[in-house]
Amino acid sequence: MNRLLSTAVALLAFALPQMLPAQTYPNKPIRVVIPYPAGGSADIVGRTIGAKLTEAWGQQILIDNKPGAGGNIGTEFVAKSAPDGYTLLLATDIQMGINPHIYKALPFNPDRDFAFVAQAAFIEFVLSVHPSIPANNLTELIAHLKAHPGKYSYASSGYGSTHHLSMELLKNMTGIDMVHVPYKGSGQMLPDLISGQVQLSFTGIPQTMPHVRSGKLKAIALGSAKRLDAAPGVPTIAETLPGFEANASWNYFAPAGTPREIVMKLNAEINRILNLDNVSERLVSQGLIPIGGTPERLAERMKSDYVKWGKVVKDIGLKVE
Repeated sequence: MNRLLSTAVALLAFALPQMLPAQTYPNKPIRVVIPYPAGGSADIVGRTIGAKLTEAWGQQILIDNKPGAGGNIGTEFVAKSAPDGYTLLLATDIQMGINPHIYKALPFNPDRDFAFVAQAAFIEFVLSVHPSIPANNLTELIAHLKAHPGKYSYASSGYGSTHHLSMELLKNMTGIDMVHVPYKGSGQMLPDLISGQVQLSFTGIPQTMPHVRSGKLKAIALGSAKRLDAAPGVPTIAETLPGFEANASWNYFAPAGTPREIVMKLNAEINRILNLDNVSERLVSQGLIPIGGTPERLAERMKSDYVKWGKVVKDIGLKVE
């Protein structure tokens, strides 16, 4: 009997530390690192979900913007943080699916250094053109660009960005030829697109549609798989080019080694929040589509993006030292 009791006590002593992290988590503020400048769609996602996490758990969610090097600086910071659930990363497909192909030496390993938590929201793009281009739909645009190879320039938020690779994917599928003009962020490229300094770009829906309504830009087609209420009347590229889809997603990650119980607690709460009407309405109004799902679903998305964008990177020979 004493031996059984001793064994039970030993097992309990072993199990208790495994159980305590999830039971007591969180008991202090949580930092969410965004590897981009403040003011973008990540802040909308992070602050919207963060406010609801604070309501649910009574702990402050601190948004910490750490931009630079294509998002690698903030991503590395989280990779090297303590795996206790108090430092999270809110990043896009770029850090996990694109940067490994274009940077010679990454300061982190997407597979080894992170625990996948949850997908939060899709960022949907619209192919926008300056009114000086005499085209009102994708078929007309492709025909005009083919008739004037190299005459027009397109903007992106930087080399290796989803904006950049989305346009390169379109070029590969259609045979059009344009000059790439990279910017340091999407906030910088939109004014030049409106002024006509550049003539085309994949741009964010909430930032673009007011300029479409005022006649300063034309919305040619969406990169999404289906039409969106946030861009009424705008067709998808896939309606003309079957199989085309170009978007990005904001996703939550934790440092590798974060207890599974904490990962699943975060996942369950993020999914609950994304299903709240006022949260989904807020995100949709900003051109963001709530996703959610399991950590495994996020891992599948990252794997798929790694393959998809890796092919585009290889086709255009893109490398960043």
